[in-house]
Amino acid sequence: MAGTELQQSPFFTDVRQTVVERRYALSAGDYLGHLSTISAYLVLAPAQREELFRRIGRVLPEVVEMEADITLHLARRRHEP
Repeated sequence: MAGTELQQSPFFTDVRQTVVERRYALSAGDYLGHLSTISAYLVLAPAQREELFRRIGRVLPEVVEMEADITLHLARRRHEP
């Protein structure tokens, strides 16, 4: 359930949203390793995946800056009278 859904739900009150910022840098090789764990790439045929990673690797900078923010929601369950 997203923050908006929680706020609109009759079951929750006092909805709060916090964003935990996460920034880090990966080498181009490590970034390609990261991509290799994502299902959209895993479902490709091995030869197709290898060619795609080769092509991506040719255009990547030496260091890839990553943003991996996490959005957290806290809500209290509304007690019924």
